[in-house]
Amino acid sequence: MANSSINYTTLDFESTKQNLKDYLKSQDLFKDYDFDASNMNVLLDVLAYNTNLNGFYLNMIGNEMFLDSAVLRDSIVSHAKELNYLPRSFRSARATVDLQMTDTTAGSVNIPRGTAFTGSDGAKSFTFVTAENYLAEAQGDDTFTATVDLYEGDYVSDSYVVDYQNPVRYKLSNRTVDTTSLTVAVIEDNGGTTLSYKFTDSLFDLDAQSQVFFIEPSEGESYEIVFGDGVIGRQPKDRSIVLIQYRACNGELPNGIQRFTSDGNIGTATVNRVVAQSAASGGAVSESLTSIKLNAPRAFTTQERVVTADDYKSILLRNFSEINDVSAYGGEEAIPPQFGKVVVAVDLKQTDVLPPSKANEYKNFIKRRSPLSIDPIFVEPAYTYLDVNCRVKYDINQTSLTQQDIRSLIFSTIQDFNTENINGFRKTLFYSRFIAAIDNSLGAIVSNDTEVKAVKLLVPEPGETRNYDIRFDMALRDDIGQLSGDHPNQEIAIVESGPFLYNNEICFLEDNGEGVMRIMTGVEKNHREVEKIGTVNYDTGEIKLEGFQPDAILNANELAVTARTAEVDITSARNTILSIRDADIRVRVEQVRI
Repeated sequence: MANSSINYTTLDFESTKQNLKDYLKSQDLFKDYDFDASNMNVLLDVLAYNTNLNGFYLNMIGNEMFLDSAVLRDSIVSHAKELNYLPRSFRSARATVDLQMTDTTAGSVNIPRGTAFTGSDGAKSFTFVTAENYLAEAQGDDTFTATVDLYEGDYVSDSYVVDYQNPVRYKLSNRTVDTTSLTVAVIEDNGGTTLSYKFTDSLFDLDAQSQVFFIEPSEGESYEIVFGDGVIGRQPKDRSIVLIQYRACNGELPNGIQRFTSDGNIGTATVNRVVAQSAASGGAVSESLTSIKLNAPRAFTTQERVVTADDYKSILLRNFSEINDVSAYGGEEAIPPQFGKVVVAVDLKQTDVLPPSKANEYKNFIKRRSPLSIDPIFVEPAYTYLDVNCRVKYDINQTSLTQQDIRSLIFSTIQDFNTENINGFRKTLFYSRFIAAIDNSLGAIVSNDTEVKAVKLLVPEPGETRNYDIRFDMALRDDIGQLSGDHPNQEIAIVESGPFLYNNEICFLEDNGEGVMRIMTGVEKNHREVEKIGTVNYDTGEIKLEGFQPDAILNANELAVTARTAEVDITSARNTILSIRDADIRVRVEQVRI
């Protein structure tokens, strides 16, 4: 028969102890017993403590059994391993440099793998090494040149003896390993045979003689090497020696370094000059727990193939640490449509453009995993910036901060909101959340009146007549009404631009409220139409400028075209990144007394 005094819904210490008392009081023997004034109170403390400890322990075990609720890295990695997902390791920063050398004693200069250079940036200094052999080109007069890729880190070696009577795990001793740099050699027959094993992440086309190894995550943020079993993949002979070499690196710390010096002569050649083509980039720490939880199930669904748009995003983010975000969509969504193709836009962490070399690298990687009938096209991301004009009122009696302090605080809040909530593909700025974040940045703020407009940057060729197509890819307001060719500057337009010189006058673009784009003048007084220059479609946000020929752009060769959107929630589409630039944030702070 159930006892109604037993409570199963609480697990904290005091509630558990009280439940024990209530249960004992329900027995005739302890019905009137004073537990607090007896030694039994200590026994109840012990029982409550034990119950509480066991409850916590069982709750943790339950949480760690599932990928979504696990909090320990070893548990998360173990679940990812079951999904055949290899969490990304540290990645070495890479830089491409041009070398000029002099050698009067040799007809050629060989740059061996592991040649060391020092990269420095102020107080920071890191070792960079070559990952392969290079042969320098002779330029005459004992001068040689070469273009080489340098990777940050030092080469580290681990060795093991194969013993099938007492099996060993081939663990990598350094947790900052860049697993893409792994090389494995197996020495057999007392040194008579040396076999080179290659990494694979697939079982396809493997047989008993395939000299391959697999990488598995291990406990303690480490990795280990696994060989085949003699049926799938060649099994090293007993008592052979396994030599493992890899780079141990510093992750993202060397990113941005572009000054390099040689650590000494290369053979008999003297290094005269080391010139970086670009700053070091791509360095990253090991994959975060949040990223593993996100990517492991999606990687499992792709199975190293790309079919859906999410497959492209998942596999590129998993394998290339320099990628910040990916957007993929069918060619039928492109403008104009490109049937039978997949358009992939890649946002890199340290640049706003996609270099052709990177596009080719990603395309070659994807092509091997995509259907033969699908041709991936990599495009640069487009940017829609947001112009933020924020007017804030605060109660002067509730804070000792100055107006400048509050302005800086709100400025930082807007920057943080950009980083955490937008600044990526297919993102939405939810207006209510945005203004709430501004209100919540300081308790003394009583209100904020914030206007957000969309901005596209146009880079015209001064003095050259061209047609321009500006796509906001969102509906614009169309409720302002017609603006005459000569109207007061207080009357607002839906679309307007920054200043430029045209026919020796300071002019700007403006729509007339009925779909016509015009060149206007009179920045600080009544606006006067100079000439009509194109059209604007308020439903699609497409602006066409025909025969536009400015004499000069007055702001860093970029013409900012600003539009008022139909919806306060602003969403980016396809290959467009939504972002807020510091230059587009304006904050005005006013004092009130409440």
